[in-house]
Amino acid sequence: MYLYQNMPLLPTQVIGSYGTPGWLFVVREAMKRGEMGSVDIREAFDDATNLAIMEQEEAGVDVISDGEMRRFNFLVGFYDSIKGLEKIPWDRQLGYPGPDMIDAFRAIGELNTPDGLGLPEELHYARKRTSKPLVTPLGGPVTFAFRINPGRVYGNKNEIAWALAPIINEELKRAVEAGATHIQLDEPSAIDDFVPLPDFVELFNRCVEGLNVTIGLHICFGNFMGRPAVAHRTYEHIAPIFPDLNVDIVHLEFANRGMWQTDLFSKYARPDQYLAAGVIDVKARAIETPAVVAERIRDVLKYTDPKRVWVSSDCGFSMTARWVAREKLKAMVAGTNLVRAELG
Repeated sequence: MYLYQNMPLLPTQVIGSYGTPGWLFVVREAMKRGEMGSVDIREAFDDATNLAIMEQEEAGVDVISDGEMRRFNFLVGFYDSIKGLEKIPWDRQLGYPGPDMIDAFRAIGELNTPDGLGLPEELHYARKRTSKPLVTPLGGPVTFAFRINPGRVYGNKNEIAWALAPIINEELKRAVEAGATHIQLDEPSAIDDFVPLPDFVELFNRCVEGLNVTIGLHICFGNFMGRPAVAHRTYEHIAPIFPDLNVDIVHLEFANRGMWQTDLFSKYARPDQYLAAGVIDVKARAIETPAVVAERIRDVLKYTDPKRVWVSSDCGFSMTARWVAREKLKAMVAGTNLVRAELG
């Protein structure tokens, strides 16, 4: 594990995405209509990244991101960089996306990314804009495979995930060469829908093979339009594999689940693993007070040594109004400071 220097007790961290500025939605629509040139587009995304970094710094977060401003919906934009896919028009185009609208792409050839996924480019720009530690997040192989129909190329989504693992590993290595010190993979809590958990251990470890940096794993319950994707939100079936994963920090969502299962990490994790506890509910429109955040952190500390605890939001803020995301981050830091003062 790459050890951060001079980190405070209970380091605060964002998951990845930040609230999108309203004007960036206008920019994206103009891009679709072909009304913006390459320089216009670059400047717009540079400005959005600058804004995200500035507001995370102003909130006092210890480990920040570039806000994922160059990405569309955290993951979808990456599919444009994966060759061997075609888009699938959904049979149902109206209403809220549901289980019948999962497969958005079909495999028509061997998957590959000849030009990479763009992590080094994101990092190069963000690194020039801040001296704070940066997390570099990326969807994991299960997350990517989840939206891909195997077609006639692969037998099932498990095979797709395995085909993506070396691609992801190579991209992460490129990011580390570019200066990344903290890599985070985002994976769904429904890992075992098509990848048995013992297999997932091998799959995850393949993705992070050869990376001498801090490795995080965010296990996500979904956050599309501010709604979870999973009906039964539990980590009970996943926690037993924590010791077998080559991961340093395990990110678990607690706030949206009423702080349920805060005891699981200490029961299963290795002594050298850290818990990033989600104490900010990104799916709620209301803004937590620092006192509420502090209470949630104390709940986590009933079971886990504070020296092994990081503080984060449940998930990213891509589906959260920017001003709400900003205020929630301020509350997260203020609540953490209350507990830090209590611990001395």
